[in-house]
Amino acid sequence: MRRPWRAAVLLACVATAAHAGGPIADRLPRIVYRGGPFLRHPRVVTVTFAGDDAALVARLERFGDVIVRTAWWRAAVEGHCAAPGDCIGDGRAGTGVRLDEPLPRAVRAVDVEALLVWHLRAGRFGPPDADGLLLVYLPAGVGLTAATGARYCDGGPRAFHAALRHGRAKVAYAVVPRCGDEAELTATASHEIVEATTNPDPSARGFALVPGSANLGFTAAGPEPVDPCGLLMMGGHRATESGFVVQRVWSNRAASLGRDPCVPSATGRPYVALVPRRPTVRLRAPGERTTVVLDAAADRPTPAWRVSTVELTGEGCVEASLDRAFVAAGETVTLTLTARAPDARRRCVVGLVSTVDGRSSLWPVAVVVR
Repeated sequence: MRRPWRAAVLLACVATAAHAGGPIADRLPRIVYRGGPFLRHPRVVTVTFAGDDAALVARLERFGDVIVRTAWWRAAVEGHCAAPGDCIGDGRAGTGVRLDEPLPRAVRAVDVEALLVWHLRAGRFGPPDADGLLLVYLPAGVGLTAATGARYCDGGPRAFHAALRHGRAKVAYAVVPRCGDEAELTATASHEIVEATTNPDPSARGFALVPGSANLGFTAAGPEPVDPCGLLMMGGHRATESGFVVQRVWSNRAASLGRDPCVPSATGRPYVALVPRRPTVRLRAPGERTTVVLDAAADRPTPAWRVSTVELTGEGCVEASLDRAFVAAGETVTLTLTARAPDARRRCVVGLVSTVDGRSSLWPVAVVVR
């Protein structure tokens, strides 16, 4: 049964779509509370291993200590409330724990979880804390494999977060393998910190994008608060906070104002978009063709900008084309979609790309071929 306060929170979030921000605000999705657990004031416990680079470890510990008390963090979690007064707020000062165990050259996700459980029971991470988040950085040379067999880094996933059971409680944790330099590590860790705070137990979502066909394109990369920004910003999804590289995060407030929904936004840059009047398109068979009207919109007066398309899923299931290459705010563009998937059931995502001053962002259209 849906609790009255939960329904009120959902309705309040969805109602912001009617803000006078034009088609951008009207059609950008919102992050809502989905009923699962979340961390109110996260405390990051940075877990590293003996023998790792001492200077890097010190930087990672500093990152975990300060990042949940910054302007970036406040913008990232603004308005994330389960009920009035029950919200995600500033985090607490973090700590660092350096484990002595040498790790083999390859570990599985279950091996890391078992190691954390052992140290939790031994009290290595301190007393149980409902807002604690164990952030584990694997050392260089240690490969990570998921339960599915997928290998992290090298074109695969970059990190993961989950919750493990400790007595009657669940403890949030995230694991970051060594996929790159410090910038890569802190950017990936910032993603996991936000999503482990908003959704510490992925099986019971706390805060996520509103589900449904209207948002199918936006959730192609995942429904959690950081997922869409890597998709929409086309490589421009990172920022700097307190001397560290972080990832940009979806903001309900920015979306409701018809602005770049991923914060922090680039200061002084216009946010432009081609907004589809049909966010999800269904085609019945290969060869079928349809058109979608797109509204060109901008959050400030902006000269005409270049537009194009790209298929994000890379599966060749649809051919997409626009009837013009440049557009100005207030004009319309026609998108033509032709199914070419040989399979009976295929879903793909077409990106509507807008480029201003050499910087691109996109708006997704989901295409389902049945």
